[in-house]
Amino acid sequence: MTSLVFAEDSQPNYVVLPVEVRKAEIRVVEQVPPSISIPPHALAPFVGRPLLMDEMSGIPYGRALIGLGGESMWGQFNQFLATDLPASANGLYTTFRPGNEILDPASGQTLAVTAAFLGIARLDQNNDVAKLTLIESDQEVMVGDRLMPFHEAPPALALTPVRSNADIDAYVVQSPGSVGGSGSYSMVIISAGLEDGIDAGDILDVFSPGRQVLLTDQTSPVIRKGSGSCQPRRESLKIPGARLLGCKERAPSSRELTGRSSELIDLPEEKSGELIVYRAFDQVSFALLLEVNREIYVGDRVKAPRS
Repeated sequence: MTSLVFAEDSQPNYVVLPVEVRKAEIRVVEQVPPSISIPPHALAPFVGRPLLMDEMSGIPYGRALIGLGGESMWGQFNQFLATDLPASANGLYTTFRPGNEILDPASGQTLAVTAAFLGIARLDQNNDVAKLTLIESDQEVMVGDRLMPFHEAPPALALTPVRSNADIDAYVVQSPGSVGGSGSYSMVIISAGLEDGIDAGDILDVFSPGRQVLLTDQTSPVIRKGSGSCQPRRESLKIPGARLLGCKERAPSSRELTGRSSELIDLPEEKSGELIVYRAFDQVSFALLLEVNREIYVGDRVKAPRS
């Protein structure tokens, strides 16, 4: 055991702290929820590499001629010939294919033209007709596909989801990779972009167009058998029916409804899911569908979430 001995003339060293007297009261502390961000690597498997021909405007490009063995289509690690190649500082080229026009469903105006990223090729021999190897491939390259100098993209930023308050009335205009409807975690293109106040991270609602219910009443003759003193007699029996018409299903013609009364009732449009924008251009945006409760089709409307 150690003892602490002070000299007789030593002075205690102390600090006088301020004293605050508080009364009991209710204090409200605002809790700010932490912001959620989605890292780029989490999105990569779903979104691919979105391109528009607008990005290639004014950039010289070469043309794929044929596979080294005479193939008209080739994949990763295959060699091929190309012509009109512009110079590339690193000897690498992005291969791409012009896609389809993106049209505004309301006005018919061309908003943009898509481009499909195919892969990355390495220059092996540079002559008037150059020889290259496809070292990375998302899709097979075909005769006539284009090559431009490859530039390493800047590191992608994490997405911070935010419910958009942009005043838009847009549409799903393309669903790349989908044959029919699109489900959760599918990529779509919408007809709104930076000029409309849309930016990466915005969450928007998707609405399926209102459908119609066809109500019919068919009158069928029925002969009731007699029994005992009851004589047989003819009666009319009304058979009601109802059918929900699909979005692309036409209403039956009057000829098809001969002998039946009918009524068409319009149903209001219905929210079918949400999407998050991950890349916005001037007039269009690439988005990823989140949770959906029915398939999303080209022509479905896109609006800011209702408050």
